[in-house]
Amino acid sequence: MFFFLAFVIIALACATITIRNLIWYGNFGPVMRTIVTTIVIIGWFGVIPLYGLKKYNLLPDGIYGVLHNTLYGMLAFMFILFVMLLFRDTFWLITFKIMKMLGKASWNWDPNNEQRLNQVNLVTVLLSMAICIYAGWQAKKLPDIAEINLYSDKITNNIKIVQVSDFDLSRRTSKEKVKDIIKQVNLLTPDVVVLTGDVIGDNIEKIIPLLQELREFSAPYGVYAVMGEQEFEHNVYAAKKNFEALGITFLFNGGVTIKPANVFISGIPDYSSMSERINLWRTIYKSKQGEYRVLLSHSPMIIDALSKELFDVVLSGHTHGGQFFPFHWFVQKINNYLAGHYNINGIDLFVSRGVGTIGPQMRLLAPADIAVINLRSK
Repeated sequence: MFFFLAFVIIALACATITIRNLIWYGNFGPVMRTIVTTIVIIGWFGVIPLYGLKKYNLLPDGIYGVLHNTLYGMLAFMFILFVMLLFRDTFWLITFKIMKMLGKASWNWDPNNEQRLNQVNLVTVLLSMAICIYAGWQAKKLPDIAEINLYSDKITNNIKIVQVSDFDLSRRTSKEKVKDIIKQVNLLTPDVVVLTGDVIGDNIEKIIPLLQELREFSAPYGVYAVMGEQEFEHNVYAAKKNFEALGITFLFNGGVTIKPANVFISGIPDYSSMSERINLWRTIYKSKQGEYRVLLSHSPMIIDALSKELFDVVLSGHTHGGQFFPFHWFVQKINNYLAGHYNINGIDLFVSRGVGTIGPQMRLLAPADIAVINLRSK
């Protein structure tokens, strides 16, 4: 309830400022004012009733998918437009005041010039639309490949782990996109495929056809998955059952040894939603001394509670790399780690930006990625 109220208050303030900037200072008629006001209000608040429509299954899946993409796309556009207006007005006002102090200011570029303001508003709207189109393309294109090499004398034979995180499969997910990502993974010829949480992003019954595609992963030493907060929200036990029916090993405080490489792959429940169920000693119970230990943890924050005596590398996701600039800073503050390769207390950590999206199907300065972790004998 707190987050809902906070969103409503912030959205109301942003919507008011946007409407004021766009039409209050111009000579617009009542029809144009009504149209702009309606679009801004729908853009900021349209996703609220959408949540209820999804929760109670009040719409056919196809219509829901179109509404979801439209309303979240409008929300993203309104956010970008608001940020652009904010920065534009700040820069414009400061620059004009400086020019005025230097005696070089003119009415032509005065912020109170209605004609110039309308022209600049149009440019700002068009630029915001262009940014949204670019962000949509970033989300739609195939993920980047992030490759790192890790060396250890514990590893007896080289092994390639391919990590896919945050699929967030839902009614709005294209089956073709899922097929393309799986094909991309298989072309990397992994020895092991790991899914580091949030594979599921909707009612499981609604995405069975998409889950069936996960059978196509090809890895001689298996496919392994751990839970994220989405699996927790949509019934982690149903998720486990579905994964295992697809031949995917679901790791919940447990692990498996890849004997030819002397590598132990383990997984724990999601730190952000089931931290009380995490049992690290149980997780490594089947591991022998001297094995190279890989921990799959959806949230990277677990790294701060680990020691190098327990694990050698942690593979995580959850953050989406911020997904949408300028949220990168907030995401990093909340999760401690944003994306990429870190070394914390002697333990390697890789945080994937994931392959899916939350909310709008857009990514801005946070491209999707698939990680290739090459474990090499030292």
